[in-house]
Formats: sequence, structure tokens, C-alpha cells
Amino acid sequence: MRAVLLSFFTLLTALGVHSQTLRGIVIDGETKQPIYLANAVDNASSQSTATDEHGTFAMPVKKGDVISFSYIGYHTIQRLATTDSVLTISMFPLSVALQEYILHPDYTPYQKDSAEMAARYSTELNKKPIKVSFNPANGGGFSGLIGAPVQKMSKSYKQNKKFKENYKKDQEQKFIDTRYTPELTSALTGFAGDSLAIFMNTYPMEYKFARTATDLELKMWIRQNYKDYLKPKKPAIPPGKGQ
Repeated sequence: MRAVLLSFFTLLTALGVHSQTLRGIVIDGETKQPIYLANAVDNASSQSTATDEHGTFAMPVKKGDVISFSYIGYHTIQRLATTDSVLTISMFPLSVALQEYILHPDYTPYQKDSAEMAARYSTELNKKPIKVSFNPANGGGFSGLIGAPVQKMSKSYKQNKKFKENYKKDQEQKFIDTRYTPELTSALTGFAGDSLAIFMNTYPMEYKFARTATDLELKMWIRQNYKDYLKPKKPAIPPGKGQ
């Protein structure tokens, strides 16, 4: 039994060394406000994640991996993975220097809309649930044992949770719409009107792919789906027939 336990703990230690969790927050270096839907990519494993509405993220990494952080209109930043503390990433908007002037590029309609929505619903988005925690001070003790379950049963908590879920889906879909556009799809397929709408509804794009795909990969994805769409479809066999 002792040998089994020793082997088990040795395995856990090995796994902890090879795969750990990187946690952090991405903020605007000028305003110090969190950046929602910033992209974090592990250059070694190609695993990626996006920040939540509070700018925070968590992803599995190996110590020493290089992580790239990017967001539309901002300089891409690279950092070494560390798991001994919460990583703070400050991203700065792209700018073009011209003599003594600094010209900032206009924000895209998606960025403007996201910023306006985040400001409008900041109260709802910043509501945090009560969590059960242990405080070692004064002999130790738990907090939130009653507040956490009571809050989760409340109508306001459920409504706020549902609102955040819908808000996230809405923002993700708006980002997808900036890349998977009717104009691009029509140019690659020749579809228009109802045919174009049917094609795009038949082949919806996943948010993760929209965030990470290059322009070339995006076009290849549309062309591949176009080929699949043109394939003859086998008629469905009614129940009881052909058996």
C-alpha cells in the first residue's frame, strides 16, 4: 500500500510539473480597464482561450511556454508562462507616430459597440457571486457557507447569471459577424439573397475558429463548406421503407 501511495503522489507531482494552470488578467495599459475577449495563445501547444468580461483568463500551460496576447487594435504581447502568481498583462492601442503628433486608428464598429455595451451594463457584468472560502486568521473559519447557497437560489442571481451568459453569446456572435460576412461569403460562393442566408445558417462558424483563423484559413473554410453544400444530398428514407 505504501508503494502504491508513493507511486500515486509521484505521478501527481510529475503531472503538476508538466501541466499547470496559468491565470491572469488583461487590461488596457492606458485606461487600466479590463479587455473583454482578448486572445491568449500558447505558442508551444497552440492552445488558446479568451478573457471573460472581467479581463481574466485561465489556461493549461507548461512552465517556460511563451504565451501571446492579442486583441484587435492593440499591440500583441508575449510573456513566459508562470504559475506562481496571477499574471497582469497591460496591452496598449496601436498608434502611428507622425512628427510631434500621435494618430490613433479609429476603433472598429465591433470594438465601439463592445465598449458601449460593457459601459452600459457594467453594474450587471461586475456582480460577483458569493463563494465559500476559508480564512486561517484567528483559528480559521469558513465564510459564505450560508450566503453562497442562498444567493444561488435567489431570482436576481439566476437572472444575472442568465444575462451574463446571453451577453457573452451576443458579443461572441457579433465578433463572428465581423469575419464571416455576407460580402466575403458571396464573393467566394456566388450566393446572394435567400440562398446566401440559407448557406450561412447551414454552416455557422464557431467563435474559437473566428478568433484564431487567418484570413486564408477563413476563406478555405468557406470554400470547403461550399463544396460540401453542392454535393447531391441523399433523399431521406421514410420509416418502414427499404428494410
